[in-house]
Amino acid sequence: MGPDGDGKREARRNASGEPRPANWGIAFDLGIRLGISVILGLGAGLLLDSWLRTSPLFTLIGMALGIGAAMYTIWDVARDAMRR
Repeated sequence: MGPDGDGKREARRNASGEPRPANWGIAFDLGIRLGISVILGLGAGLLLDSWLRTSPLFTLIGMALGIGAAMYTIWDVARDAMRR
């Protein structure tokens, strides 16, 4: 319920008075960033393996780097969300 007891939900606003995005927006943003990180790491590893004929060495390295970048992204977005 709102402060006047009418049960209406008020939009949360940031310091400049603009409405803040809903939590699903943050989740969608995280999903896109995580997917891109892993796909880029895997893609780069596969390309290097096919170019250098070193299968699966660079694929595994690319996956590890992609997952590491995804974990950093989660940490960075969570840190920014906690500051708000």
